[in-house]
Amino acid sequence: MKVLVLGASGTIPSHPPLTPGFVGSAVASAFTRAGHIVYGQTRSHATGDSMAAQEIFPVVCDPFSDPETWAKIVRNVDEAQLVVHAFLKAVKHRGSCPVLPTYVYCSGHYVMAAGLEWTDERQPALAPCNKGSAWRRDIEDEVLTSSLVNGVVIRPVCLYGKGGSYFGAYHFRPALEALKKGKKRFQSIVGESSKIATVHCDDAAELFVAVAERGPVCRGQVFVASNPSTDNVRDILDGVVRITGLEGWDARKPRDADGERAWVTPVLQKASLGHAVTGWAPRRIGVSDGIEVYWPKRDQVEPEWVVL
Repeated sequence: MKVLVLGASGTIPSHPPLTPGFVGSAVASAFTRAGHIVYGQTRSHATGDSMAAQEIFPVVCDPFSDPETWAKIVRNVDEAQLVVHAFLKAVKHRGSCPVLPTYVYCSGHYVMAAGLEWTDERQPALAPCNKGSAWRRDIEDEVLTSSLVNGVVIRPVCLYGKGGSYFGAYHFRPALEALKKGKKRFQSIVGESSKIATVHCDDAAELFVAVAERGPVCRGQVFVASNPSTDNVRDILDGVVRITGLEGWDARKPRDADGERAWVTPVLQKASLGHAVTGWAPRRIGVSDGIEVYWPKRDQVEPEWVVL
């Protein structure tokens, strides 16, 4: 297949600023490893050069203000994860072709309701636990019901690996700062249950490939990318204490922000459809069990945190 990944560097405007190289680059690299021809969109020429070294064709542009740059490619690709409206407009110019392109939209599990009861892809997302993510439902509906593409939605749960994700921002960074200041304890946000659904970014990327390769079969379906069991934030923080030599950690309440509240709110997603349809299964060790792997090395001056 020819594949276009919009946001292939993983850079998304947000606060705090994101560091390039998370789920977007993991997805692009996974498609390349699977033998596909991959085009990766990025805003940075420097990042584009690094993509070329990874055998990904760089498309340097702003996806919002310069859609014509990547729209020319869309008319000739089989797979894309793009800004929905611009993509659908672009594929209309493919001409009369009975084979539909596949559109895989990366959503998120915060569109689901919170709670300690397990749910899966077959349940409707009626009450998003993070109101800031409610807009994703409208995009999901448009993708899944479009007659112009094989529309598929993937909802990754809380991502980790490579650089840290929100585990870096909320849990690792406070501990690292305490170490630098010579303190013995650090603060971190923790929910009442402390359960958290997780998946490694590389495992999530493999689901994107598996689903995309089966676009006509997966059309209209929603897939959850999640490990089979949850992680526990308290276990993760205890692991940080153990490997750093700090004396302990103190829980703090989440600040008045949807992101922090959502992070400590359990949304327990059982990923079953991906395995049933494609055979996908996550393989990477979880955060708490693999804390020695995922904790940034002490000899780093300042790790590049990746926040989604």
